[in-house]
Amino acid sequence: MSSVSQRPARVFAMQLLYAMEITKSPVGDCVDGVLDSMEVAPAMKRYGMSLVDLVQEHREELDSIIKERSVGWDLGRIAKLDRIILQIALVELLYEKDIPVKVAMEESVQIANKYSTEDSYRFINGILDLFVKNKGMLSPGESSEEKNK
Repeated sequence: MSSVSQRPARVFAMQLLYAMEITKSPVGDCVDGVLDSMEVAPAMKRYGMSLVDLVQEHREELDSIIKERSVGWDLGRIAKLDRIILQIALVELLYEKDIPVKVAMEESVQIANKYSTEDSYRFINGILDLFVKNKGMLSPGESSEEKNK
């Protein structure tokens, strides 16, 4: 994996999925508007589109994972943007094997911190932390919280 940050691809995917959610429109109807609002390098667009495709393909599974770990929260109560950020992180954790666990988690926390509500990053970190611990994705003694100090 290259050392180039893929954050622009994640932000592009987040904005595209959000536009699709809000407008209830397919990807083809939303992509140009998102591209008009931000400059995305071709490689970042390709990776972002692959994330969008994975989220769409696995949405039921992703929402089930989120719901299972959101004790006391109905999916409808979770901010749309937070759910989308979680979906992107989860597809990276589950289906993008070349993305390190800590990178997927840290990126989602940073994106939430910048684009969502004041407490969103804590909620997202908590859900992802539960998921990776339950799946044994962190090495023994390794904590996902170390990166957020």
